[in-house]
Amino acid sequence: LREPDRPPLARFEADGVRVIMLPGPPRECLPIFRESVLPRLRERTGQKRVTRSVRIFGIPEAAAESRLHDRMTASRNPVIAPYVKDGEVEIRLRAWADTEEAAYALTEAPAREIAAEFGDHAYSLNGESLSEVLVRTLRENGLHATAAESCTGGMVTAAITSVAGASEVFDGGVCSYANAVKAGLLGVSEETLREHGAVSEACAAEMARGVRMLMGADLAVSVTGIAGPGGGTPENPVGTVCFGVSTPGGEYTLTRHYRSQGSSVR
Repeated sequence: LREPDRPPLARFEADGVRVIMLPGPPRECLPIFRESVLPRLRERTGQKRVTRSVRIFGIPEAAAESRLHDRMTASRNPVIAPYVKDGEVEIRLRAWADTEEAAYALTEAPAREIAAEFGDHAYSLNGESLSEVLVRTLRENGLHATAAESCTGGMVTAAITSVAGASEVFDGGVCSYANAVKAGLLGVSEETLREHGAVSEACAAEMARGVRMLMGADLAVSVTGIAGPGGGTPENPVGTVCFGVSTPGGEYTLTRHYRSQGSSVR
């Protein structure tokens, strides 16, 4: 079936059942579903449907599902379900009503209740990514941020600058992969590198402080670790990552040990 302004679609109806056939590859399936299938479903039901997401960081999907099991089982409109994202969990609420405004209103109370259930782990009630929330928060508070990275090789900077308008709050970052760059550009002391090593909270703190001063930013984050597959030691195995945060009030550090089956905090 071909219709003007819509992708081609294969469909038939038999015994009161309408069947729509879609291609398997997502890049083909999703545009056809959005442009051809959804409009027909809306025409058939006469209702508007909306999707809202509560995004949660730092809690595994199984734990999130367990805490929301009764709520999800009982949900009718909106329907509530968890989806695994890269490093986080997204709780989707799908609602329908005569208008999009009315459907969205149905998600308001459940979304806030879910966010309250997870406390600080729930960082967005409207589907914003961590990077989007960060850029918006910096803008709302008139702050500038920067980053110094080692094992992530610029991934933190890339995540932040992928958000439209990030240039208003993020002037740049430093990929300090080599110790010579950590010392020469960021001011990490030779003593710190010698006594504690590049993968240490002491180094992370000095990296964050150094890049904040270099960029003239209000706050800075640093990342240094052992990505592997080699280079680990009994004290710092592969997957050890040290984080630093620098503000005018001081430095804060954290170490995590990432593994293929999750992570633990030291």
